[in-house]
This record gives sequence, C-alpha cells and structure tokens, in this order.
Amino acid sequence: MQDRTEQKSQLRSRLRQSRDRMDETLRKHAIMEISLVAKRELRRLRQDKQRLTIFSYLSYGSEAPTTFLFEDGWKHGDRMFAPKVLANPARMELRLVTGEKDIEPGVWGIPEPKDTCEVLPREDWPDIDLVIVPGLGYDLHGGRIGYGGGYYDRFAEMLEAECYTAGRRPLLAAFVLPGQLQDEIPMDPLDLRMDLLMTTEGILHIE
Repeated sequence: MQDRTEQKSQLRSRLRQSRDRMDETLRKHAIMEISLVAKRELRRLRQDKQRLTIFSYLSYGSEAPTTFLFEDGWKHGDRMFAPKVLANPARMELRLVTGEKDIEPGVWGIPEPKDTCEVLPREDWPDIDLVIVPGLGYDLHGGRIGYGGGYYDRFAEMLEAECYTAGRRPLLAAFVLPGQLQDEIPMDPLDLRMDLLMTTEGILHIE
C-alpha cells in the first residue's frame, strides 16, 4: 500500500501533466478570469491600506502567470517583492521589484529579481500583507498539495516561527487553474494551508 508521500507525489505529477497539456484557449480565458478576481480582491484590501506590500513568485512554465499582479501593483504604488535563490538553498531573500527592468532569468530559468534590487530585511517581513502562490494543485480545504521543499513552504515556516507571535500574519492566496483543485488526499501538517484560492469561479475562502 502506498504511503501518503508517494500518493501526493503521483498526484502532483498528474496535475503538472494536466496543466502542461491544457488547451491554450482555455488557459487564456482562465487566466483572464483569475486576473479579474485577483484585482477585485486587491481593490478590497486597499480600502484599509493605500499601499500594499505583496510577495509573489515571478511564475514560469505553465504556471498561472503573475505578470498582471505585478503590473497592477506597480500601477497602484504597491511594494512588490519576489524571492531570490541563494547559494544556501535553505535560505531565501525577498527583493523589491519596481518594474520589468529589475527582472532577469535566474536559477532553473525561473525569473528572479536582479542582485541590485533592494532586499527586504527579515525583521520587516511582518509588513507583508499578501503572499501569492501561482501554484500547482490545491486541496478543496485550502492546502497546497505537496511535501515542503518550495520557497512558499519555507516562507510560511519562517513567518510562523518569527512573525506570527507578533500578531502580524500575511494573507496567503493562490491562483488555481481549472483542474488543479483536488480532494483526493486528506490535509496534513506538512501541507501549506492557504487563506483563499483565486479561481475562475471567484474566490474560495478557507475557514
């Protein structure tokens, strides 16, 4: 009998293949719908703060692109941060991205901030209002499917250890393309739990 780690590994593989094979017309329509959902949520969040501090991957491959998110943030004066891969893979930096000029190909071909971009000090991480995950697959109850290893997982662990106790917690959200929302395997402590999922049907709030 397979253990849960192997089950999730196989599920992630199937989801990735499904995402890679997605019809291009369907993909473009889904991305447009998700971008509208995300922009509405950002407008809502800005009602309480004139400027947001947002952390997001610069997505690549067949992930739901975060390009529109950065463009919307720049337009509204938000502080937009993206992760920089360090030599020590157990650590990462969050660097300020103010425009396309600040982006270059990074490790594994993933777009990253340039070395010249301003670093957000670790003690200022509690200032982050929103974390966006382009993502692969999600459980219907809000968990990112998978066992650690990703920078979002490390980011959540660091925040829990260093910042949650200070009463500041960012909103964790994810873009979910059609077919990437599953309920095959129960949630467990090693899954990264989202607060909300941005889908083509609107926002799914996680209790």
